[in-house]
Amino acid sequence: MDAGILVSVSSSATKVPYDDVKYDPGNSYNTATHEYTAPLRGYYFVTSHLFGRWHVATQHIRVNGSPVLKDHMYDHDELYVATEPSVVLKLNAGDKLSVTPDFTVDGGITGGNILETWLSVALLYIE
Repeated sequence: MDAGILVSVSSSATKVPYDDVKYDPGNSYNTATHEYTAPLRGYYFVTSHLFGRWHVATQHIRVNGSPVLKDHMYDHDELYVATEPSVVLKLNAGDKLSVTPDFTVDGGITGGNILETWLSVALLYIE
């Protein structure tokens, strides 16, 4: 999934709105709720990319609203940062997967501009 969008984010509860789905044969990603719903119980490879305009970025991959992986990037010299967490997750059918970012300046969440982002989810093994 590739968004190529510009969006302001002001809270870690804000889900990344991937709105341009490139390949999703099972219609598992919902562009209205910004969530991927696991169609089967099994192991999934999940990777996400976030490129934004701020000094610090943290990206959380969440399952049913709870964070399962965090990737953090700090850039000393530029205003642009990228994070790319990847993980293999055991999901049950119906589990909801989402991505939430934090952009921080001087220790506080201030919002930021997402310039480029994508999410990839692949079922590796059905349990």
